[in-house]
Amino acid sequence: MLVLSAAVSGVALGLLYGLIGLAIVMLYKSTGVCNFAQGTLGTLGAFIGFAVIRDLALPLYLAIVLSLALSAVVGVIVYFVVMRPSQDAGNLNQTVRTLGLSMLVLAMMDAQWPSSPYRFPAVVEGGGVTIAGVVLPGQNLLVAAVSTVIAILLWAFFKYSRVGLSLRAMAEQADTARLLGLKSSRLGATTWAISCVLGAVVAVLIAPTAFLFPSMMDSYMMFVFTGIVLGGLTSLPGALLGCVIVGVISNVTIVSFNFELSVVVVFALMLGGMLLRPQGLLGKPEAARL
Repeated sequence: MLVLSAAVSGVALGLLYGLIGLAIVMLYKSTGVCNFAQGTLGTLGAFIGFAVIRDLALPLYLAIVLSLALSAVVGVIVYFVVMRPSQDAGNLNQTVRTLGLSMLVLAMMDAQWPSSPYRFPAVVEGGGVTIAGVVLPGQNLLVAAVSTVIAILLWAFFKYSRVGLSLRAMAEQADTARLLGLKSSRLGATTWAISCVLGAVVAVLIAPTAFLFPSMMDSYMMFVFTGIVLGGLTSLPGALLGCVIVGVISNVTIVSFNFELSVVVVFALMLGGMLLRPQGLLGKPEAARL
C-alpha cells in the first residue's frame, strides 16, 4: 500500500514536472531554443505574487492572477532584450543566453529577497479524498486538473489556432515563414510570454510545500529535463508522459530505497532512452536532406 501511495503521488509530481516540460517543449517547438531559464523565471513569477500578497495585502487568487499577468510582461521583455538581438547567431547561441539569463535572474532574486525561504499561502486547503485506501491530497488533485487542462489547451493551440500554426512554421522554416509575411517578433514575444506564465503557474503550485526561495526550482529541473528527453523534445504529449514516468519511478524508488538511488535510476533511464530511442517515446525522428 505504501508503494501504491508513492506511485499515485508520483503521478501528481510527474504532472508538475510535466507542466514545466510543456513550457520548455512549447518554446523549443516554436523557436528552436531550449530554455534553461525556465525554472528561475517561474520562481520570479511566484516571488512577484508573494510580494503582491505581502506588500499590497491583496487576496491570494487576485495576487496569483496579477503575478501571471506580470510574468507574461517579463516574458515579452526577455524576448526583446535578451533573445531578439543578434538572432542570426543561431539557436545554440540563444540557448546559452538562457543560461546566462538564469544566473542573472537568480542573482537578482537573491539580492531582492535575501532572507528567504518564505512561506507561500496554499492554493487549496483540506485533506483531499481517499480512494481504495489511497489518500489523494487536494494539492495533488489541483495539480492533475491544471496539468490536464493546460496540456489540452496547448495541444489545441498548436494544432488548430492560427497563431500556433504560425509558431510551428516559424520554428521549422523561419526564412520561408518570414517570406510568407509572418511577424517573427510578435510570435516570439507571444511564445516567451506563454512560457513565463506556465513557469509561474508551476512555481505557485510548488511554493506552498517547498517554501519560496530563489533556487526553489533547481532540484525539479533536473527531473524535468530527464522527462523531456525520455518523452521527446518535440512532443508535448511525450514531454508530459516522460515527466509522469520520471515522477512515478523516482517516488517509488525513494520510498523503497532512498533519494540518492532514485537519482541514479532516473538518470540511467534517461541515458538508456537516449541510446535506444533518441527522439523520445513520442517524438519523431528528424530527417535531413544531404
